[in-house]
Amino acid sequence: MKVYVLHASMYGHTEVLGSAISDGAKQVSGADVIYKSVNEVDPEELKEAAAIIWGSGGTFGEPNEKMSAFFSKLGGIWYTGAFQGKVGGVFATTTTQHGGVENVCRALQTPMFHHGMIVVSNTGPNDADRAQYGCPYGAVAVIPVEQSKDAPLNKPTDAEMEIARNYGKLVAEAAMKLHG
Repeated sequence: MKVYVLHASMYGHTEVLGSAISDGAKQVSGADVIYKSVNEVDPEELKEAAAIIWGSGGTFGEPNEKMSAFFSKLGGIWYTGAFQGKVGGVFATTTTQHGGVENVCRALQTPMFHHGMIVVSNTGPNDADRAQYGCPYGAVAVIPVEQSKDAPLNKPTDAEMEIARNYGKLVAEAAMKLHG
């Protein structure tokens, strides 16, 4: 069963969060996880996926330009209905707490609904980490911009990464139930 995890990362932050999702999906027995940038994937190869999880950094509460360009390539797939019934999930990053990370997730879900995909919410135990870092729409992280070009890459917190791993596993498990 193929699970594609696709990121539209502008500066590396979203790519790091996506790696945790990919790691979580790999925990599911029988899942063949393919982790790529949206710039590296041919939309046609996604037809063989049981699940697709895509993510983007936010630009004023919307997916970034890389993701928007990727979505514009999916018209032919939509026309054929090739994504109908596939399992979907989303992830997003912003640089500030009020950068619109939930809105980015919901915007990333919209094309999935147009394609007839089954979108998995990111639910889990109501614990302190999920209360502070969780999001029902997908995996998220608020990652501040580096102070200089020479600074090391700021990364999601350990809690954000763990929630993302759990979400990747949850989406892959749902796909296994439906398509495995």
